[in-house]
Amino acid sequence: MDLTLAIKTRKSIRRFQKEDIDISQIIKIIEISSNAPSGGNSQNWFTYIIKNKDVLGRMRKEVDEVYRTVTGKDTPGVYVFFNEAPIVLAIVEKPYIGSIDNILEKTDKDRNFVRKFIVNPGLQSVSSFITHILLLCHNEGLGACWMTGPLIAKQELEDIIGIKSPTISLRLSR
Repeated sequence: MDLTLAIKTRKSIRRFQKEDIDISQIIKIIEISSNAPSGGNSQNWFTYIIKNKDVLGRMRKEVDEVYRTVTGKDTPGVYVFFNEAPIVLAIVEKPYIGSIDNILEKTDKDRNFVRKFIVNPGLQSVSSFITHILLLCHNEGLGACWMTGPLIAKQELEDIIGIKSPTISLRLSR
């Protein structure tokens, strides 16, 4: 597919077919997406591939519970439809410390704060990686949606998946 066409026609998909997806196709997409630009070429991300419906159900339950606790309302569907997808990728940002960060920490704490939390090159790098995944999925005829709503339950989701910050790993589950 032409890149311009891919960018213009990619859409966020929120309803998924029940058919299985070949895990090797997803691994290939992740491997190619690893060529995304990142601060200092750090590739400061790792990916959990989640296919286990019990795990996805537990994740949805936690998002529901946290959302209800925080808002006193039922969770909108846009926060929890992920558990209906045949595969969920949990992309986790590894800490990114650029060559200038240690210098700024000693010489200009205010500028360092802005760099880490406003500019946030680590988050920009992960965002680039995710964008590549979305475009490659579209190119392969797969629907995808980048979700941030479930992160209202970030800690609970990390516990379910087994993320130990700042661990670096790639986990596959079926």
